[in-house]
Amino acid sequence: MTSHLLGIVIAAVVAFMLGAIWYSPMMFAHVWARESGTPTEHNNDPKVQARFMIILLALLLLAAAALDCVLDDWAPGQGLTHGVSVGFIGGVLAATVVGMDTLFERKSIKLFLINAGYYLISFTVMGFLVALL
Repeated sequence: MTSHLLGIVIAAVVAFMLGAIWYSPMMFAHVWARESGTPTEHNNDPKVQARFMIILLALLLLAAAALDCVLDDWAPGQGLTHGVSVGFIGGVLAATVVGMDTLFERKSIKLFLINAGYYLISFTVMGFLVALL
């Protein structure tokens, strides 16, 4: 895994940036906030914001490292197509979990589609990047 550290870090940063776009006002921020019941205003305390971003990036690093482990140890294969396939399967797994949470929390299909869409795309991209680097 340490030989793929650069790929893991880049994959996590790209997924972080994708999330910043995906959940921004130019895409799904307003619908996501309404459907999730989350206020659109953020806590302006820089320490709170920094802690949030650090934890989010750490979780994305963990997800990218897990994809790397799957690619190397549990579903060995070669090439970018393999990375995309494993990343997509990871996204399907994440989307399934989001779907279960959405169902139990009695949230809308819109919220599910927004969140699941992000995970499908971001995990697929992470799988590609980890396989590439």
